[in-house]
Amino acid sequence: MDTVRGIKIPEKDKKVLLEYIFKPEADGKSKYQKDFDKSLKNLLESAYFTMKGDTLLDVAKKEGSKDAINTFKNSLKSNGLNKKSKKEIRQSDDNIWSDFTKQLRML
Repeated sequence: MDTVRGIKIPEKDKKVLLEYIFKPEADGKSKYQKDFDKSLKNLLESAYFTMKGDTLLDVAKKEGSKDAINTFKNSLKSNGLNKKSKKEIRQSDDNIWSDFTKQLRML
């Protein structure tokens, strides 16, 4: 596989992953089996991700997009134009985002 649920697996990790899952150690268990058995949390997480599949990734993507949009909107509000006077509101902590939003307003 080249990806797991849309997440690219680097070439250097593919062999390591297979060995992690399948290569038995001296006690007959793989490193994955040992790590998995360390906590009931591992069982619950694995079962939940298996049950929900791509639905969880879609929710995470939407939340990430929503957070990015809200951050952008807040940036526009805090570095925008005063609607009454049409004067630019200057912030002392201007950064790349404020420069970007200023350029967008000029379009």
